[in-house]
Amino acid sequence: MTRQARSASASAAALVTIIGIGTGNPYWVLFGVIALIVVGLAEAWWRWGGVGLEYRRHFAAPTASCGDVVECTVEVTNRKLLPMPWLDVTDDWPSALVPHRIRARGRLDVALASGAPSPDTDGGTADIAQQTDREAWAQRLTLAPFERVRRHYRLPCRRRGAYDFGPVALRWRDAFGLTARDADLNLRDALVVYPRVLPVFAPAAAARQLLGERVRPRALLTDPTRLAGVRPFVTGDTVRRIHWGATARTGVLQVRRDDPTAGRRLWIVVDVETEPDDRWWSAGDTDVHETLAIVAASLAAWALRSGTAVGLSANGRTAGSANDLWVQCAGNPRHLVRVLDALARLRPWPSRPLHHAIGITSHGWPPDATVALVTAMPSVKKADAIWRGTRQSQQIVTIACRDGDPLTGPELTSRAGRHATWHLAEPEADWSTRTVVRLG
Repeated sequence: MTRQARSASASAAALVTIIGIGTGNPYWVLFGVIALIVVGLAEAWWRWGGVGLEYRRHFAAPTASCGDVVECTVEVTNRKLLPMPWLDVTDDWPSALVPHRIRARGRLDVALASGAPSPDTDGGTADIAQQTDREAWAQRLTLAPFERVRRHYRLPCRRRGAYDFGPVALRWRDAFGLTARDADLNLRDALVVYPRVLPVFAPAAAARQLLGERVRPRALLTDPTRLAGVRPFVTGDTVRRIHWGATARTGVLQVRRDDPTAGRRLWIVVDVETEPDDRWWSAGDTDVHETLAIVAASLAAWALRSGTAVGLSANGRTAGSANDLWVQCAGNPRHLVRVLDALARLRPWPSRPLHHAIGITSHGWPPDATVALVTAMPSVKKADAIWRGTRQSQQIVTIACRDGDPLTGPELTSRAGRHATWHLAEPEADWSTRTVVRLG
């Protein structure tokens, strides 16, 4: 019922009431009064139904690892005296995190909190949704005055990604079904699911090529270009080593801590391409992307535990950014969180061919770093590009994550002393059931 129709109905009801009073007919008076009350309440719900309505989501943690289950609480509050007899809430959720899905009457509904897995209605296995798939999560509520409704859900984090929740669409009706009004809430939340980190098993030669010599905890000489952190000033420290920026932030004298000159760095290059060079732009196999992310995350964690600084780049963009993935080289144990966050946000399609990306970013690689290429599509063109992008002091390691023909050629044979290739054991294994990253 439109506002014009409600105005006309209220005028007609008032006229009927006046006529009933004038003629002494109680039925006309009763009918007119009831009609006025109904139209008035419908107008009140239309005008003030959205006042005092609050919708909130609360996650137990803003981040999770692939395979975890995150508790999510959805809270709807009616902060006014007017009850809400009919409130429809539609929330935009990523398909990969929708809990306990059921299909009824040809639309997707979500059941109440339940930790049990939901079977598919056709008896088959439910497909795992991708990062970019969205579903309208709908629920219908009835709220009394000043009532708060909480519903708890268990979100299964089955695949890495940076997931956005929202916006929210509200639609309320009056108790008589005469009016309806819509409102949109730009309420957005995010949940980042990190890739799985697995133990790495590699032959001694591969470990030596990837990690090099470990950074020694003590050394006579340190490299001023390798800032390892800061520490409080103690008696005997030279003034030349004071870190004035950290001192200004903390209000306490801070001294630089530099890594010793011995040691190596590991720079991981993730090749997002999963198709041949002539179709590099294709998104390809998303399961292969998950394997690439697991291998890169596991290598980074393995290197950081060994005391090797790690940097990361890829020929793909991250969610919410127009730039390719790039994580500066660092050796702090907390640096692993930055690496995992970047890999979680890495989109499953390349932004440019790998050999173009190497030509643009190779100047930013540390000159003493071992460059590890994690790829599912090794090729001679990529090997040439990474060879041209590195320096004579850098070791190159290619980790092939998919079965394929070994690279051959006179140029590659002559580079065997500085360019090694290792293959992932059982490359066709399901990424969700893989327990180790084994190189051979």
